[in-house]
Formats: sequence, structure tokens, C-alpha cells
Amino acid sequence: MDDRGLRLDGVCAGYPGRRGHAPRRVLDGLAATAASGELTVLIGPNGTGKSTLLRTMAGLQPALGGRVLVDGGAVEAIPAPELARRLAVVLTERDVPALLTARELAALGRHPHTGFTGRLSAADHDVVAWALEAVHAAHLADRPVTELSDGERQRVLVARALAQEPSAILLDEPTAFLDVTSRVALMGLLRRLARDRGLAVVVSTHDLELALRVADRLWLLTPGGLLHTGTPEELTVAGLIGAAFDGDELSFDPASGVFVLREGDAGRLRVTAGDNHTPLLERALAREGWRTSRRGGEDGGEPADLAVRQAGDGYVAAFDGDVIPFATLPELAAWSRRAADTLRETPPALLPATPAAVSDAVAGVSTLGGRFALEIDQLGEGWRPLADLFADPGVLAEVIDAVAGRLGAAEREASATILFQEIAARLWAPSIGAVIAHDVLVDLDPRRVHWRAVTGEPLPLRAADLDGWRIRDPARIAGHLHRTVVTELLEPLAATVQGAVRISADPLWGDAASALTGTVRALARVRPQLTDAAVALGRELLAMPPLRGTGEPAEPVPGPLHTGS
Repeated sequence: MDDRGLRLDGVCAGYPGRRGHAPRRVLDGLAATAASGELTVLIGPNGTGKSTLLRTMAGLQPALGGRVLVDGGAVEAIPAPELARRLAVVLTERDVPALLTARELAALGRHPHTGFTGRLSAADHDVVAWALEAVHAAHLADRPVTELSDGERQRVLVARALAQEPSAILLDEPTAFLDVTSRVALMGLLRRLARDRGLAVVVSTHDLELALRVADRLWLLTPGGLLHTGTPEELTVAGLIGAAFDGDELSFDPASGVFVLREGDAGRLRVTAGDNHTPLLERALAREGWRTSRRGGEDGGEPADLAVRQAGDGYVAAFDGDVIPFATLPELAAWSRRAADTLRETPPALLPATPAAVSDAVAGVSTLGGRFALEIDQLGEGWRPLADLFADPGVLAEVIDAVAGRLGAAEREASATILFQEIAARLWAPSIGAVIAHDVLVDLDPRRVHWRAVTGEPLPLRAADLDGWRIRDPARIAGHLHRTVVTELLEPLAATVQGAVRISADPLWGDAASALTGTVRALARVRPQLTDAAVALGRELLAMPPLRGTGEPAEPVPGPLHTGS
């Protein structure tokens, strides 16, 4: 059996009884090994006895039972000078001897080797110089200790321990007063020293996340006085880390090895961003109560109430039919707080669909016929955004003239109404088809949906990608569909048509109603089982302004459904 390192053999740590009082046993029956060449990190909630255990291991207070062994010898049986040569101790201390330089403080570690004279030989000075060099503190050697930062002072204290040339080092919360960078650097140093010098290093810390990253082995003390030992991964998989440290607000996430806010009650969140931005977005929105949807499944994951994606230097949020851009993460987080309040009061009618769900719905609808076709593909030459038609009367006038030339129409007004009806049909068809056949509302963003001029066939539409929505509440879908097609597409188009051609609004909305009923009739013809749902949705839409009063479905479908005044 290898006796090197530190071993606990049935150790009972606590405080002896005084004046007739029984001893107070804090920890009992502890068995563990800190091997040479390894960094062992002692962790546990406050009050579990970490400092008591370390002081017992160091021989600073007697064990109430059992033995602490250093290289096979019991601590209580080893003479003090010999113990100081085997075991070095660095306690939590901010006050150090005044008027000492860093070299002089580190040199205190040589006293177990100098005998009664206390004089350092040339060899001793060489060891001190090596110790300072080992902890990257040689440049501090001549500086007064009182002028050192906390991180620099801790390095010198570790150098003092190294100067003892021990086989084991105990450190009680050496990172307690250090900043983040210094904590990481010191723990990395201790791990390297354990490896390079074959030391058994035991260090206690409250920095659990850092401990999980650097420790070779963990000693975990629980509030019940149990000591669990193992690699960080073993204790994590066993659920012991979470069981010991989880609280009301924070819980340990085994996958990431960090503490996260407990799942809030705001709703489910889906984030699409770069590798660096994804955890930042999820963490920022978790503070507002949003919980990340689980990934996986045939539809890319469980449904989400809120979807957020990175867009250039900003972000875009999709919530209950609204797509909202944000320039900064704080703006997005503040808005998400209000969205969470809304969600608690009223469940959304629409849930953000995954890109795969939108693409599948569009592809499925496109098989119903030419008027339903909407391609999801890369945009090539000749494709122009629908927004050009809506915002630029000049572009629309060119298309109206092309329609007039195609039909041989003398009046531009007639060509304008025909074009408006064609475009309305091309917008109604994929929208209604996806809603009825796939329970998906496609967001036909005119900046992302493109068209191309052709002759003798329905206006082709294409988009590189589109957002969409899973329908959660069918009873409210008509209003959302009306906004998507009428408010956001047809009303701007009608205004631009009227700017290019002198025409009243009534015939345009009559054409929009005709295109709507034509879509319902076409859908019922190719999918008879969807007739009732399509007709019901069509009636709801025709009852909303500006379609109200333009017509009603006069005959049942799949017969000659038409509108009449």
C-alpha cells in the first residue's frame, strides 16, 4: 500500500469537553485519502466543519477519535519539527508579520530545517529563491509584505509553505479575499505544484464552480456530517453537488457545472444565436423568469412561448404573433419582463414555430396547386422584395403596365385591379392553406418574401427563410391572419395602387374578398376534409373591415363559392 499523501482513518473532529461538558463532535468516522500529485478540494456549505477538519488534519487541535496520517505516520505521533517538514499549512490570514519583505516571509518556511540556530545556509536561501520562483513571485522578493496585494501575499504564503519542502500542504480558503483572476491563478498554481512536485495538496474553498474545474478529487462535507469523496464528475453525476448546495433561488446545473436560477414561471424560451451569445441570452432572460425549452424532438424541441434570435448586432423576439427588433440585450430583457407579465395573465394564441416547422408547412401547402406555391430557397437574380411593390409607386406602375400589355387592356385601372386580385390570391392561398392544413401561421414579411416578374402564370413568391407560428388557440387565429395578410400586406399595397392609379378602395377590397373566397374554394376542392374549417375561417375574415360588406360565401364549397353584395 502506498503510504504517501494524507489519509483520514475514522477521524472524529470537534472540540474537547470543558468544565464537565462532553466533547462536541462536529464530524465523526471520516475516511478519505488525498493522494500525492493531486489537488484535493474540500467543499461544503457554511457550518459543515471544513475549517475544523483542516485544523484537525494539521494537528492544530486534537482529533477526538481516529487518526490523521501523513505519509503513513499519525500526526499526533510525529514530533513537531518532523511534522513541519512533512506538512505545511496556509491558514486564512490577512495579518502577516510587519516589516518583512516577501523573501523574509517565505524564508520562515525554512525554520524546520535550520535547527536551534535559526540561521539560513546558502542552500536554504536557494530553496527560498526556488519557492518564490515556483509561485511566480520572484519579482516581489524585496517588496514589503504590507505593500503586496491580496493575491501577491497569498502567493508568498504558498512560497513559505513550499520552502518547508513538505510532502503535503493544507490551505484553508486561500482564495477568500482574492478577485476572480487571482482566484483562478492561485488554484491553477496549486494544481501545477501538486503535479510537478508530487505534493498532496488539500485546499478548502467556497468557490464551487472553480473547484469543479481544477480539482482532481473533491471532499464534500454535507450538513449531516457525511464526507463524500470522488472526482468532480462522479459527485456531480451522483447528484451530491446539487443535493448539498441547491437553494430556493439557485440550483446546480450538472451539464454546465454552474449554478443557475431556478426555472421561472414566465414561460418557455427558445434562443437561436451564436455559441457565445446563446448562454448569455438564456442567462439574461432567465433572470426575468424565462426557462429554456428542451432541445430535441422531431420539431426541434418542445414548444416555446418566446423565441429570440440574434440578428446582426441586435436581437429579434417573437411573441404571440409579434416580431420585435431590439438593438441591445438590456432592451430585450426589459421588454421580456413585460411579456412575462402578459403571459401570466393571458395564454398566447400563437407560439413561435421552429424554422423546420415553417418550412414543412410551406412545402406541404405548395403541393396543393400553383396559387398556393411559396418556395423556401436561395434568392437569385431577378427576385425583388414585396416591400418594393408596397412602398414604391414607380415599381408598382411598371408591373401594372406589364399586366396591361399582357391583357391588352386599354384602361390602367382595370389592370391595377387585376394585379391587386392576383397578388391578394397569392398571399391568401399559402397563408390560409398553412393555417388550415398545418396549424401554422406563416409570417409573410414583405422584406423577406420576394417576387419575380413572369408572364402567363401566378406571381411566383420565394423567401430564403420565414418566421411562423404554431396555432395554440384556433378561436383567435382569424384576427392574427387578418393582421398578417390584410393589415400588413394588402392595406399598404392598396394605398400604393391608389397612388399609382386613380381608383377607389371599394373595388380593390372586393377583389381581395374574391381572392379570399377563391382560395377557400380551391382548398376545399383539393382537400375536401378541410372544407368546414376553411369556410368557417373565410366567413370570419369576410366579417372584418375592410372586407366587411364586400361579400359573403353564397354557396357551399367545393361548389361554385363566390361573393355577392
